[in-house]
Formats: sequence, C-alpha cells, structure tokens
Amino acid sequence: MTTAFQNLLLLLKSKNKTDIENAFSQLKNFSEDFKNHFGFDWSENVQELMFFLMVNKVWNMKTPFLKIKKISLVYKSMPEIPKIIGELKGLEHLCLERCDIKIIPKEIGELKKLKFLDLNNNEIEEIPKEISELKKLDFLKLNDNKIQNLPKEFGELQNLEHLNLDNNQLTEIPKGITALKNLQHFTANDNKIQSIPNEIKNLINLQGLYLDNNEIQYISTEITALQNLENLYLKNNKIKIFPKEIAKITKLEALDLEENPIKNQKEVEALLPNCKLYF
Repeated sequence: MTTAFQNLLLLLKSKNKTDIENAFSQLKNFSEDFKNHFGFDWSENVQELMFFLMVNKVWNMKTPFLKIKKISLVYKSMPEIPKIIGELKGLEHLCLERCDIKIIPKEIGELKKLKFLDLNNNEIEEIPKEISELKKLDFLKLNDNKIQNLPKEFGELQNLEHLNLDNNQLTEIPKGITALKNLQHFTANDNKIQSIPNEIKNLINLQGLYLDNNEIQYISTEITALQNLENLYLKNNKIKIFPKEIAKITKLEALDLEENPIKNQKEVEALLPNCKLYF
C-alpha cells in the first residue's frame, strides 16, 4: 500500500467533512490500493455510497464496508434513496425515518438479507415491484406516506410478519397484502378503506388487525377464517351491522367498535361474552 493512499485513509477517518471530500476526490487515482484495502473494485457508485454513509456518521470505517448490517437515519433530507444502496449486500436493518424521501429505487430489491425496513413519515407515493425480492423481510413500516396502492408482487413477501400502513391514502386493502400468509400484525389506521374483503381469509396467522379511522361499511364473513386473531380494532368507521359469525373467532380478546353506528350491539355482546368490547 502506497504512502499516499495511507494518507488518504487518515483523511477519511478525520471526521472533518472537508477532509473527507478531499480524500474521496482522489480515491479514483488509487484503484489498486483501494481494491487491496477494501476487497472490491473502486467505482463512482461505491464511492458515492461511502461518502453518503460517512458524512451522515453511519459508517466510520471500523466495520468492513461490505459487512455493514445496519443503517439508521432520522431527519436527513434526501428526496431519493441512493440507488447504490443495493451495493450493501449484507444489510439487514434499514431505517430512513422523516427524510423527505419521495422515491424508492428498484435497487432496493438487491438487499437480499434485509429483515427490517422502516420508511415512515416520508413523501413516498409508489412502492417498486422489486420490493418483492426482499424474501427475508419480516418487519415493514410505511406509515405516514402518500401510498395509494401496492404492487401485486407485494404478496411475495412471504416472511413478512409486521406491516404498518397507517396514515396513507388507501381506499381498499391491497390484494397483495391478503397473500401474506405469515402476516401477524397489520395496521392501516387513518386511511380511506371502505371494506374488509373476502380475501382477508388468507391471513391465517394474523393476530392483530388495526383499521381505526377509515370508511369501512362492509366486513366479509370470511373474517371468521382468522382463527388466530386476538385484537380487532375498527374504531370510527361506518359499520352498522357487525357480522354475527365473529363468534367463531375463539381467540378474540379485544374488539373496538367505538364511534360506529352499530345497530346490533346487544347481539355482539351476547356472542362474545369473554371478549373486551368497546362501543
């Protein structure tokens, strides 16, 4: 390793943004030293990602670059997630909360080891179909965005257990969600959802369904297939008649129907004597 490259590494570790910028501007002149030190080829994309992570104090060079497992940033303005994020093949945890993000690049699908993804409180309108490539993903927060629908490929996230879509612009429960057979907790409060469809029956492992503050009028009787459901929250909707078949869900512990124009309250109370009811 040349002395000049060693000096660049010292600048990268300086924690001074100007020094870091100067060092990165020269890295391309030391491609052989770069590869010997980091274990992969230099490229503009890789350099851009390194710089982004260092100036945001996510990476301090102590962890090998390709072994970064966690990135967590809050209140860092970035309209688009850098496309080169896909270079971090070992990433397992990605949190970009309140970062003004509008676009999720298709390269997100290259993060094959990702288990946790939190993109809450951004400006996201569309989810790329490539998100379906995240086969190990089990926790996904997309609340407080501007999402109107999800790609049909979303249902391929068969390892997903927790999904939060609170405060978006959904008018229905996307069909992709009803294909998630391992989903345990689904939250979509504060949307404009109008019904709970027949396809809800596919969520056989669902334990918690939270749909407060929507516009739900119709609940399919197929909801009785959710034999693991423990909590059902439907506060402030437009439900008039709650299906009596709900009694078949024997594990139900809490049912919230507050602020609904329920006409068969007494019937529901009689059907669910051991369940905490809120009217």
